[in-house]
Amino acid sequence: MARKRNFPQEVYNLISLFGVGLALFGLSAIVILWILNILSGKTNPYLGIFTFLIFPGVLVFGLLLIPIGMWHKRRRMARGDDRVFVMDLGQPQHRNALVVFITGTSIFLLLTTIGLYEGYHYTESVEFCGKVCHQVMAPEHTAYMNSPHARVDCVQCHIGPGADWFVRSKLSGTRQVFKAALGTYPRPIPTPIVNLRPAQETCEQCHWPEKFFPATELTKDYFLGDRDNTHWQVKLLMKIGGTDISSPDGHPTGIHWHVAKLNQMEYVSSDSSRQDFDLVRWSRGDETIVYTKGGRPFPDSLMAKAKAKGFLRTLDCIDCHNRPSHRYESPMKAVNAELVSGRLDPSIPWIKREAVKAMSYEYATNEGAQDSIALALNGFYETEGIPLNPAAIKAVQETFSQNMFPEMRARWDRYPDNRSHFFFRGCFRCHGSDLATSSGQKIKSDCNLCHTIVAQGPVKAPSAASRDTLANAGLVFRHPIDIEGGERAMRCFECHIGDASIYLPAHGDSGHAERLPR
Repeated sequence: MARKRNFPQEVYNLISLFGVGLALFGLSAIVILWILNILSGKTNPYLGIFTFLIFPGVLVFGLLLIPIGMWHKRRRMARGDDRVFVMDLGQPQHRNALVVFITGTSIFLLLTTIGLYEGYHYTESVEFCGKVCHQVMAPEHTAYMNSPHARVDCVQCHIGPGADWFVRSKLSGTRQVFKAALGTYPRPIPTPIVNLRPAQETCEQCHWPEKFFPATELTKDYFLGDRDNTHWQVKLLMKIGGTDISSPDGHPTGIHWHVAKLNQMEYVSSDSSRQDFDLVRWSRGDETIVYTKGGRPFPDSLMAKAKAKGFLRTLDCIDCHNRPSHRYESPMKAVNAELVSGRLDPSIPWIKREAVKAMSYEYATNEGAQDSIALALNGFYETEGIPLNPAAIKAVQETFSQNMFPEMRARWDRYPDNRSHFFFRGCFRCHGSDLATSSGQKIKSDCNLCHTIVAQGPVKAPSAASRDTLANAGLVFRHPIDIEGGERAMRCFECHIGDASIYLPAHGDSGHAERLPR
C-alpha cells in the first residue's frame, strides 16, 4: 500500500527537502544564539554577525530552495503529464499545504521584518564598526573610546541622517569588507577620507555655530624633561568666535570666523594630505581675495585639474578638527596627560623624559613594545639606583597601547592633527605661510587672533615673580626653557616633533634641551 502523504507530491524532492532542512537549521541557530546572547549579558561582535547576518541568510536561502525544488520537479513531471495543478480544498493534502504555506509565509515575513530591523541596527552599531574587523579598526575604535565623542555612534558622524548617504556608505563598506577578508587593506588606513559627508550635515547636528561661546578658557599642562618633571602651565583665552553683537551687521569673529555663513572660504591643497595649500580664496558678497603661493597667478587650467582630483575644497569644520574622535597622541602629549591625571606619578625622577623615550621607538608588534618599554624603564632606574613602582611601567605600557598600533602602523605622526600648531602645521598652513595676494599681502599670523595668554609659568612657583599673571592685552609667550628667542623666530611645529628626538644628552642637572632649529 502506498504511503499517505500530507503535502502535494511536488514538495517531495531533494532540493525542496534540503531547503526545509537548511531553513530549520538557520532558524534554530538564530533562536539559540539569540537566547545565549541574552543569558550571557555580554556583547560579542562575532555572535552578532552570525545572529543577524549569516544565519538569517541561511534561513532565507533554505526557504528559497523549497519553491525552486517544487518548480524543478513540476517541470520533470510535466514532461510526461500535461495535467494542470488545481488547488482542491476538499483534499487533505491541499488543505495541509495551504495551511503550512500561509502559516510559514506569515512567520517568515515577521521574522524577516524583525531580522532586517535588527540587522540594520547592528550594522549601524559601534560594535559592528569597531570590533568586527578587529585588527583593521582596532586603532580607530580604541582612539574613539577614549575621545570626547565616545557616546556618539560612529554612523552619526560618518553617515548622518537620510537614506542617500546610508546607501553610499553600505556600497563603500561592501568594498572594504572584501579588502579586509583578502588582507589587501592599507596599513595604516589613509586619511583624509575623500568622500566624507560635509560637516554642516553631521557635526552641526549637535554643534550649533550660532550658539558658540565667544571665548572660553583653556588650560594646557606640560611637564619638562628635567629630574623633577617640572609642571608648567599655560592658560589661554580661546576666542572661539560667534556673532559680534556690537556689529550692526552681525559679522562673525574669532576662530569660527572661517566657517561662518557670511564667509565663503575655499582652498586648493597641494596633495591629498591637505597639509600644504597652493591657493586660498575668501569671498563675502561682491568682495573676493585670493592668496596663492608667492602671490603667483593660478591659471584656470590648474584650477580645473585641482577640482577634478578633489584638491579644491570648501573649508568646513573637518579641515581643522580633522581628528575629532580618532586622535593618536604623541608620546610627549600622552605622557603629559598621564602625569597631570596622576595615573603616572610625577614624583618619580626623570619619568617624563624616560617614558617619552620608551614610547618613541617604532616597534613591530604591540607585545614587543610592551616588553621593550618595561626593559627600558627598568634598565634606566636600576642604573640610577632609583626604585621604580611597577604601576608606573604599567601606566606607560597602557598609554602606548592606547595611542600606538604597530601591526597597523598607526601612530600619531602618521595622522596630522590640524587643531593647533604645536606638532603639526595646522593653523600655519595658511597663517604665516608663503601664501600672498598678487600685491604681496599675506595672511596674518598674529597669535592673538585666536587666543590670548592669561597666565603661564611653573605650577609650584618658588616665587610670585616666576609666574606670569594676567595682563590687559594678554601676555607675550615665554618658553619654559631659554632658547634665546627661538620661540619668536620660528614656529612651534618646527621644533616640537612630539617624540624623544627633542631630548639631547643631559646638560647639568636639567637633562633637557629643546631641539635646535633646523
